[in-house]
Amino acid sequence: MRTILILQNQDIVPLLRGYLQSLDHAVVVNNTSLPILVQKKQVTILNRKELSDKILYRELALTAEDRVILDCTGTNDMRRHLEALRSQCAAVPVLVLTDADDATAERERLDTVSFLPLSDLISGNISRCWVKIENRKKAAALQQLTAGHEHVLILTQHDPDPDALASALALRTLLGRTSTTAPIAAFGEVTRNENQVMMQLLDIQLLKITAPDLEKYSRIAMVDVQPFYFGDPEIRADIIIDHHPRMETCDAPFCDIRVHYGATSTILAEYLIAQDLKISQRLATALVYGIKTDTLFLGRDINPADIEVFTHIYPLANRHMILQMEHPRLKPEEISLFVKALKSQRLIGTVVFANLGRVEKEREDIIPRLADFCLQIDDAQWSVVSGIVEKQIVLCVRNVGYVEHAGEVTRHAFGKYGSAGGHRSMARAVVSLAELKKQLKISRKEELDKNLINLFLNARDGN
Repeated sequence: MRTILILQNQDIVPLLRGYLQSLDHAVVVNNTSLPILVQKKQVTILNRKELSDKILYRELALTAEDRVILDCTGTNDMRRHLEALRSQCAAVPVLVLTDADDATAERERLDTVSFLPLSDLISGNISRCWVKIENRKKAAALQQLTAGHEHVLILTQHDPDPDALASALALRTLLGRTSTTAPIAAFGEVTRNENQVMMQLLDIQLLKITAPDLEKYSRIAMVDVQPFYFGDPEIRADIIIDHHPRMETCDAPFCDIRVHYGATSTILAEYLIAQDLKISQRLATALVYGIKTDTLFLGRDINPADIEVFTHIYPLANRHMILQMEHPRLKPEEISLFVKALKSQRLIGTVVFANLGRVEKEREDIIPRLADFCLQIDDAQWSVVSGIVEKQIVLCVRNVGYVEHAGEVTRHAFGKYGSAGGHRSMARAVVSLAELKKQLKISRKEELDKNLINLFLNARDGN
């Protein structure tokens, strides 16, 4: 990948020095002193007096894989220079350096162009500008992919969490649609108390569907989830936006999976910010809560992008509503389950194990909540909480973040018995109770608990 620097102002050179050190190949136009700063890099020098000459850009042989920094400081010909450049390659990302006093000037909206005031250059924002252009291009691709389709289904996991609900709302906003033309759907229902409160406060409607219902929609978007999760090869997706590990090849026309991000909400928020779309208080509240819950209040599995987006949208959110979501009332039966599990918890080394026994489907959310709580037990670096939900064993794993990767350990421990995986500090497994008993020749409950513990410890210790 080349970076083409078309610089007229010699004073800009020192401001670019740190950025230039990271370049492998720079093409410099009209600045003979610049190569001195990048002596160890591959540098091509071109001297041209007229930056509006299309011959210059033809000679550069621009492609969409290049990056161009176009210096338009101290000139009134910015539009002419930019038009000449884009006439040769409209897809190339361009960063236009402008004078600070015209930073707010009204300009034509171009998906591959960003304008950076010279005063901001000192702050080192060049890299973020490339990211913004990339997010803007992806947002435009999403809008183009769904244009002309009357109904777009936004599909989440069976029991969507705040990150999924917020991401779905954000995608609907990005596409400029309503709950009628882009319903948010799931094959299950929201069971967790906090998430029900979120839906009530933010007026989020969740459509419960079945697999045959998917045929009604010409475009299906999955947020915070991937097709493999559903265990049905017939369930397709045209759009996949997620931050969970990629377990299978995704052949959707649009696929943006960022495992290094703490929340899918961050990805969707970046799209909105890149396109300068208005983020309402309702949407900001959902996104803030989605990021907070999936990153445990920005305390685990976070990326600088999570912090940057959170900082951008937090002032727009309703903090009172977020407090109401974070502190819902506990029902008596939920407290009883907590007490039952804590009485049976075992601390083996640095791992807390707890088993809830049989858990009603509508109470399944108690398993991850207890896993979060058990991590607070003294000396615990891991918590593994299990429960039997209908005919399956559901296990939720948590760790402090600086030990082994929770998702990989969980996958190695339980992957051959069912679905398993997750992030560095949080993971989940769902396995068939009958199949596990059959393969491990288990006949008693005590043997089941012992085998679950041994499977996890052996995977963590690499045995």
